[in-house]
Amino acid sequence: MNLEKMMETYKRENSVTPREEKILETIQKSKNVIMDVQSENMMSYTEFFFSQFQLIRKRWWVLQATLLVFILLIMPFMGDSIYMMRTLGIASVFFVVMIIPEVWRNKESNSRQIEVTCLFSLRQIYSARIFLIGMVDAFMITIFLTVVCISMKMQFTDLLVQFLFPMIITAGICFAMLNCSLLNEAISILGCFLWGIIWWGIVMNNAIYERIAMPIWIILFVLAVCFLIGAVYKTIHDCNRFLEVNLYGITNG
Repeated sequence: MNLEKMMETYKRENSVTPREEKILETIQKSKNVIMDVQSENMMSYTEFFFSQFQLIRKRWWVLQATLLVFILLIMPFMGDSIYMMRTLGIASVFFVVMIIPEVWRNKESNSRQIEVTCLFSLRQIYSARIFLIGMVDAFMITIFLTVVCISMKMQFTDLLVQFLFPMIITAGICFAMLNCSLLNEAISILGCFLWGIIWWGIVMNNAIYERIAMPIWIILFVLAVCFLIGAVYKTIHDCNRFLEVNLYGITNG
């Protein structure tokens, strides 16, 4: 009994009353220590881009390059066929569709809940991946168009209409659908193919196609580029909206 009384007396005399300001001060100091440790080991933007490049699956770029090489190989055998030139639009749709699995990968695998805990923000991760994919695709397309213009003696304006215009529209559709939480990868691919069918119908109909003058095509191309830029910006800007819990710990409605 004496021991129990001594323990109770000890508890009363040595009881600690928590003070909210001290708790908050401890939390802030802990945060500062964590940030100091992280800043010592923080990777540079170059290392960050390189790490994102390593995470991108290269097989989709290989498939895109294979498609462009295949087109280059069959074009000489088709001559100056107008149908061959307009079939470039369908090839451009396939070119974009091949990269959709990589663009949609983190959404389909629900990896954004993990990525948002990284040192770099989810927007930075999205921006880096889209930039890297765009740079590699732009490099391949530049080489492809240069070879076609030289070897086939095609005008760049023809390629702008036949290949670049439908490709940019397809990419815009892909990113616009990526920004919708109710759609998935398969629906995005289906939407791109539906656009390809519509484009095929337009270019194969001479009554419609030949009435569109080159200045109008250029205006439409500029509008398509604006549409793509807007879709990419909205995807990056709203990427946190798809998280089950946002950055402030509040459940999304």
